[in-house]
Amino acid sequence: MSRCAEQDERALVDLHRILAPRIYAFSFHRFPDEEAAQTIVIDTMYEVWKSAAKFRGDSLVSTWVLGIARYKLMTLWRHVGPDHDDIVDYEDVLPDDTEDGPAALMRWQEEQIVHRCMNDLSPDHRECLQLVYFEGLGVADVAKIQNAQEGTIKTRLFHARKKLRICVEENAGGRT
Repeated sequence: MSRCAEQDERALVDLHRILAPRIYAFSFHRFPDEEAAQTIVIDTMYEVWKSAAKFRGDSLVSTWVLGIARYKLMTLWRHVGPDHDDIVDYEDVLPDDTEDGPAALMRWQEEQIVHRCMNDLSPDHRECLQLVYFEGLGVADVAKIQNAQEGTIKTRLFHARKKLRICVEENAGGRT
């Protein structure tokens, strides 16, 4: 990062090689659009290049960079608006050959319940769960990305898991 702050272009190339796949995965998981995820990678790396001198070393470089990517995603969400599924996206969905019809249907219904319940969580709770369970980040890193205290992150995780469990149980109708 110090080499980027000195405008060393090779350092930026090295940083891009290391972090671009992670930024892409982070972005695509939250906004499943390949073009948008690529744009977030480019915008994030450009911001890293411009702001490298502001990096204080209080966190991992990857945590700082993912914080920038998160900001870029929030900006994108404000401009795009809410996401709506298109019915055409589901017309060719068939059960997996390894499962029988009823098992595949049940698995799909359970996934839909979890997806719906995740969407019912507050943005902070949802992001907190995603960062910990899907990105594999620790509480300290999530705290830096969400600009919150570690205790706040632990509380968010507790409440998010509790709300998710209650929502899934209510929506599963005794199937869980």
